[in-house]
Amino acid sequence: MAFRCRIPARVLLALAAALLSLLAAAAAEGRCTFTDSARQAQYDLRPLARPGGGYSVPGHDTGFNFTVNVCGPLPGHSADRVGVRWSRGEHGGTLGVLNTTLHLRGDKLTLTYADGDACPQLPQLRQSAVVSFVCDQEMAGTGHPVFVAEWALCAFMFEWRTPAACPVPILADEASELGGEREAGESGSGDGAREEEASHGAVAFVAVFVVGSVYILGGVLYNRVLNTSSHLRGIEQLPNYRLWRGIFVAAKRVGVAAADGVFYAVDAVSGRRGAIRIDEAEHNIRSELFDMDDDEQDMLPIVRR
Repeated sequence: MAFRCRIPARVLLALAAALLSLLAAAAAEGRCTFTDSARQAQYDLRPLARPGGGYSVPGHDTGFNFTVNVCGPLPGHSADRVGVRWSRGEHGGTLGVLNTTLHLRGDKLTLTYADGDACPQLPQLRQSAVVSFVCDQEMAGTGHPVFVAEWALCAFMFEWRTPAACPVPILADEASELGGEREAGESGSGDGAREEEASHGAVAFVAVFVVGSVYILGGVLYNRVLNTSSHLRGIEQLPNYRLWRGIFVAAKRVGVAAADGVFYAVDAVSGRRGAIRIDEAEHNIRSELFDMDDDEQDMLPIVRR
């Protein structure tokens, strides 16, 4: 008897929603946080986020008004994921898209919003904003961002004094785990570099092998099919056979001359002098080593002893 289990659609939807929420939480983990392993401290700016709305920041004598949010987009602009917006009279625009990657500059955390609207005075550039977070334990609550300066209506600077920007010491166990992860990363990078070098060598070997094979096979096919008038046979069908044979013969003669010089130096050191010709034993050894022809044997220099 077959047993069928039917799961209601609403249960499947609930499970899918739970799974998506878990994935979103895992993806969000590590955003708006920073770990300084050198000073053994951690930073977490996620308490500054305002999911329901950003922070309103006046621009004072500039006439601007800004809306800033961290660790989440501004409401009503989730499609663009805008992090900072500006308004001036009836006009408005975007200073930068959402960014959750923190950087430590000295003792201050910085967050940069880039890729905003085109700069009015420099259309080739895009508007951007930088928020500098200052540790202030005396600040009540989470603090509030303050407009500091602007440059050419293109770059805007904000400062945010807040307890959330204060470093939190890392426990000894956590510090050891971070050190182990860093050493593992360095070891992995070294292994990756060696593997990359090995892969480059393999690619070079394959390239040389392929080019050499094409050269040899192409030359043989040309001499057998198209260059039949030359009546080449056997090894002579290799491409540029005479050139390579000449190089081989020249290299062999250089080797013979070098060997003669070595034998002469050995004879001079050992004091073996007095013979007008090369000893038969030495002559046989050289013939076996270099496989010399009869005409090349006649060209051996006579060494006076």
